[in-house]
Amino acid sequence: MLPLPANFRHEPYLPGLSMANEADLLIHHGGYGSCQTGLFAGKPAVIIPTFSERESNARRVANLGAGIVVPVEVAKGAKRVNTTVLRQAVQEVLSNPRYAQNARHVSDRLRGYGGAEAAAGLIEEFALSREHIAVRGRLSG
Repeated sequence: MLPLPANFRHEPYLPGLSMANEADLLIHHGGYGSCQTGLFAGKPAVIIPTFSERESNARRVANLGAGIVVPVEVAKGAKRVNTTVLRQAVQEVLSNPRYAQNARHVSDRLRGYGGAEAAAGLIEEFALSREHIAVRGRLSG
């Protein structure tokens, strides 16, 4: 893959959510983390899934109206992407505000769940309720 074209830059690490927050569009492989990062940031996606789990994730993002799936073509055992189809998908997502609106809507829903702090509170509440049940069961038995 090297040397890179003049308009490319390689960085060994960039924080995904920070990058997603600054982007207009994410182009990715459809992994769970990539899908969740994009949706949490409220950014639409063009997804190029490379195998079944990623295909399922990509279809779910597309069903939310927050992205487009670009199929991977297989010819003689080699995977490739039709660059014309990819270019059209990118242009469609960037020019049609519906994708960004839908992605922001999903982001609002995800953020409304309260994140790790809310999850920890629910886990603690559940654990305490189970402890109460267990203690009550020992006392009555």
